[in-house]
Amino acid sequence: MSLYETFYQLHYQAFPFLLPNAWNAKSAKLIEAAGYPAVATSSGAIADSLGYPDGEKIPFEELLYIIRRIKASISIPLSVDFERGYSDDLAVINNHIQQLLDLGVAAINLEDAEGKAVYLRKLTGIKNYLIKTGQQLFINARTDAFLQKLPEPLDTVIRRAKLYQEAGADSLFVTGIGDSAVIKEITAAVSLPVNIVGNPKLATVESLGNAGVKRISMAVLVYRATYRNLEETLTAVNNTQSLTPLF
Repeated sequence: MSLYETFYQLHYQAFPFLLPNAWNAKSAKLIEAAGYPAVATSSGAIADSLGYPDGEKIPFEELLYIIRRIKASISIPLSVDFERGYSDDLAVINNHIQQLLDLGVAAINLEDAEGKAVYLRKLTGIKNYLIKTGQQLFINARTDAFLQKLPEPLDTVIRRAKLYQEAGADSLFVTGIGDSAVIKEITAAVSLPVNIVGNPKLATVESLGNAGVKRISMAVLVYRATYRNLEETLTAVNNTQSLTPLF
């Protein structure tokens, strides 16, 4: 079974799977060692770790270097946060896709923050390229209707999910939502597996599974927790003028 097939099947289990997000080779190796079935990247975490703001401010070549090191360090499927494709040129986007495929990446997230029309053009372009070249890549369609506070976000998400599925998306990633009742409405109306980021109100696999979620991402949360701990440790060393907090 290929890594793509393994990753695909994770979305059709009886219970949702947890997908931690890495930002470098070490964090990805720790995720695999902890027993998770796959690794995803966080664009925000990678960008911040290299001193860039989030939102495609990091050059794709630098992102690709990080992806290469992560992929070389793990044996489980890797999903890449592809943001908006790091270009508006379909030929450039497909070149980026091919570079990821050449590394052995199994999946991507592609976000629709630029709007439905632009998104469908990019998604269709990627899907057509994959079909033309006979390659497989799992596409997680990220929709930001709630995050962007668009009018009637629930209806917008449901309408977009149908269009994205028809264009070739494999799952639906809904951001900016933490209400289990609304999540249930989405999972009931959408046939694609639904991906949600965990939050304080919905922090357990059981609670999100009961809402119909199939994939639970951690986004930038692992990165923030790690560096919050580092900050606290370094502050303690400085305040106590002792290396004891390191041990």
